[in-house]
Amino acid sequence: MMENQKRKLKRTASLVKILAKYGFEELLNNTSSEASLKDSSLSVYERIRMALEELGPTYVKFGQAFSSREDLLPKEMIVELQKLQDKVESRPMDVRELLKTDLGIDPDEFFTSIAEEPFASASISQVYKAELKNGQSVILKIKRPGIREVVASDMLIMKDIAGFLTSYSEVFRRINLVEVLEAFEKSIFQELSFLNELANIERFSRNFKGNEAIYLAGAYPELSNDSILCMEFIAGAKITDKEAIISMGLSPEKITHTGLDLYLIQVLEHGFFHADPHPGNLLVMQSGKIAFIDFGSMGSMMPTEKVMLEDFVSYFMAEDARRLIATMKKMAIRFNVADESKLERDIHEFFNLLDGVSLEQMDIKEVLTKFSAILNNNEILMPDHLYLLVRGIVLIEGIGRALVPDLNILDGLRPYILKIALKRLSPEELKKSGLKLLRTLTEALKTMPDDVQSIISKLNNGDLKVVQEVKGLPALKTMVERSLSNLSLSVFLSGLLITSAILILADKPPKFNGIPILALSGLVISLLIGIVILVQAIFKRK
Repeated sequence: MMENQKRKLKRTASLVKILAKYGFEELLNNTSSEASLKDSSLSVYERIRMALEELGPTYVKFGQAFSSREDLLPKEMIVELQKLQDKVESRPMDVRELLKTDLGIDPDEFFTSIAEEPFASASISQVYKAELKNGQSVILKIKRPGIREVVASDMLIMKDIAGFLTSYSEVFRRINLVEVLEAFEKSIFQELSFLNELANIERFSRNFKGNEAIYLAGAYPELSNDSILCMEFIAGAKITDKEAIISMGLSPEKITHTGLDLYLIQVLEHGFFHADPHPGNLLVMQSGKIAFIDFGSMGSMMPTEKVMLEDFVSYFMAEDARRLIATMKKMAIRFNVADESKLERDIHEFFNLLDGVSLEQMDIKEVLTKFSAILNNNEILMPDHLYLLVRGIVLIEGIGRALVPDLNILDGLRPYILKIALKRLSPEELKKSGLKLLRTLTEALKTMPDDVQSIISKLNNGDLKVVQEVKGLPALKTMVERSLSNLSLSVFLSGLLITSAILILADKPPKFNGIPILALSGLVISLLIGIVILVQAIFKRK
């Protein structure tokens, strides 16, 4: 604990010094330790970017995380944040010695060669080329010594700053700075774990097994741990290198649509997607296959979250504001909407704006920015995987437009919306829905309150009587009769649905479109009864 405090104090001193250097003395009560750049020709946003770069990896990555939040920050600041480079000078590392001490192996038994100098150097790690005994070219990703401790100290300071800013400023409360920082902390510590990245590679490969459009890089668990990652070296062209793609005899248009499809499959089918698909992380092979690399940062959704995202995308594409809001309520971490009717109007205006723009002129980045602004203005905080997804979609569209200038990513979504709808109507999904309904109804019957069971028992025995004189008794009598009628229909409907669910699970012929006819008949009758109950409820209100 004492060691953590010492590191925190040391990093705080460095923070103060660098902020003063770049002219932010007002944040430090006008205390400066060296010449300030405040009066130079640099803008305040340039100085912010330079300060973040000098503060190191944690601050650089935090700035990069905000570089796509046009809904929150001024355009000039976004431009500067997008210039942030996660590149630092390499430092000498004895890779062979690290393999011996960290993995407990003799490098000469596994490798024929290991490069002495890194071919890539970032704030968290350095990357070296090597060759295995079997001739396979690989990379060794080596974590920088002490980087976890530096990030941990930085996070303690950033949390203190976020707490202070949120307490004293409504602006920082509205942008949910504390929650954003928590999501960032989770993300950066996952990136610091190479065992986590190894698990991501293996899961990604399982998800795409059998897909001929993607090249899946192999990993070597026996030569990896939390500080070292060994994986196959991939030689390919950067996906935005149009000339290289054409020189390989490939079509840029086809590569664009393949890349978009692969990303949408990750999001809408797997619920596990690459969170940083910038051009350097997507390579095009001579075969026309696309390879994703660098799996340190991934977005992940639980099955229920994936279903809600499917609903969100479907209602967004259908411009169904009311259902979209209902889905957002389920998805949101915080939903503090003061006026839902105003929110619905805002979304309708947003849809009207989209309708007035041609597909060629539509910029998905601008679309998402405007929609994010609606969420922020109505104090709606969505889960962090949704913000990772937004950033990923913006990056993918940028890649696509570099190859195909008139690309419209919303057009690429339409086949998946149809696919989702057909999947939900498939016999397999109906079986799952039937089983879920059966479980729900069974649990509901088990947990039905004793007093309701008592009322039903009295109804069956004819013992339910009104013993108190009440004004307006005729109206009460009518209400009770209607209630009893609806109750009877509801009980019958529940039984019919349970029976239909059991018949679907039994999967016995004769069938129609893969569904047992008896089960289908039960579902149709259930639908008719539901309509009757709904109609009665409407007339009752009138």
